[in-house]
Formats: sequence, structure tokens, C-alpha cells
Amino acid sequence: MSKTEILVLWLLNLLAAAGLVLWLRHYFSPEVREQRRRARSHGRVVSKARHPMVRLAAAAEKRKRER
Repeated sequence: MSKTEILVLWLLNLLAAAGLVLWLRHYFSPEVREQRRRARSHGRVVSKARHPMVRLAAAAEKRKRER
């Protein structure tokens, strides 16, 4: 490879790295994170079941039926 080809590759890598840094800076900005959090909070509820979503593993004594 000639020196100019190496220089062009370095410049392309530098531009790609700069673009990635700018995109990540926008993605993790406080405003965008707040928008994502608001979208999750105001999203629709997936399950409409009438039972609890989580069952607790508590050992409770059951009363025996009288016959």
C-alpha cells in the first residue's frame, strides 16, 4: 500500500469514528433518554389479565376444610 492509500484509510476511519461519537452523544443525551422513559411510561399495558403478575414464594399455612 502506498502512503496516500494509508492516509485515505486513516481519514475514513477518523470520519467514521467521529460520526459514531456524534451519534452516541445524541443517543445518550438527557433529552433523548427522557423521551424514551416517557414513551415507556405512557405505553399501553400488554397484559389485561386479572391475576397478579408476580407470584410470591411465601410459605403460608393453608386451613384444612371441615367435612
